[in-house]
Amino acid sequence: MTEASLAMNVDAAPEFVVACAGDGLVQRWSLDSGVPRLRQQLDCAGAVAPLAWHAEGATLYAALRGEPYALLRIERGADGALCVLDRRPLPADLAWIALDTTRTGLLGASYAMEQINWIREREVQVLPTHGPSHACVALGDGRLIVATETLAGTLLCLPADVASAPLTARRGSRLRLHAAASPRHLAIAGDLVFVNNESHAWLDVCRYDAGANVLQPLFSAELNWSGSDAPWYGDIRCSDDGAQLWLSERRRNRVHGFDVDLERGRLLQTATLEVPAVPRALAHCGEWLVSCGERADSFIVHRRQPTGDWREVARAACAARPMWVEFLSGV
Repeated sequence: MTEASLAMNVDAAPEFVVACAGDGLVQRWSLDSGVPRLRQQLDCAGAVAPLAWHAEGATLYAALRGEPYALLRIERGADGALCVLDRRPLPADLAWIALDTTRTGLLGASYAMEQINWIREREVQVLPTHGPSHACVALGDGRLIVATETLAGTLLCLPADVASAPLTARRGSRLRLHAAASPRHLAIAGDLVFVNNESHAWLDVCRYDAGANVLQPLFSAELNWSGSDAPWYGDIRCSDDGAQLWLSERRRNRVHGFDVDLERGRLLQTATLEVPAVPRALAHCGEWLVSCGERADSFIVHRRQPTGDWREVARAACAARPMWVEFLSGV
């Protein structure tokens, strides 16, 4: 199959991968006319999650959260099949991995071990955080590294004029966006950074200022939440242009959709979707939205209709404890 025909095939039947930590499996699924079909299973020999997809290199990275901690480098072949190329030891239990924008490594955040990792070709740099960290990203070609410190309620910002500067050489500062802050995950669209709060009904929108090499808060929006129990938000995803957001709430098993109004500094809720129990992981690609129920051992597929509404088109059982999902898009 040629690269052109593979791209056409992916567009016609998009594929995604689900990391199932309970069984230690990465499952590759396709959506043929909206019908999920299991194409492949990879035994990762450990509690696999999180994932990071490098589209340009057709490479999937997967971290193992159980001992021995490891990073798997998985190649996607021209036929779409996945193959584990490398298993590298890691020093920490990582709750998040993401490509750094210099494409010279990966960033990782450890909730349990309260640190961030910069995984380079020949080394792993480690920097302690103030309490557990759920997410870590690089902005501006690696000039600014931002990590969430969930229980501390802060964002750790590590600036550098040189992208390759080690973590310990960056003079960090901490950004508290509002009093009700428990930052968990990050979603990035260009210079926009969206922050969900795990146990508070707020969502924060920031902008990366490349000239000053800092993260600037734009606005905080209170979400529609009522009840005696605190919310329990999980994942956050955004469209490529940052105009739409999706947010999973695990206590009530729902996914919420929003339009982002930057000019007025507000969010407009556009959808509330019922999803399987404890929706920890989300993935979005064009007209498709996949939500994984960590305790339901299943996922649900929604598709955007010509009216703009999102409609459930399929549910499927997967392996145990799905904790991460990524579309294999952009190839």
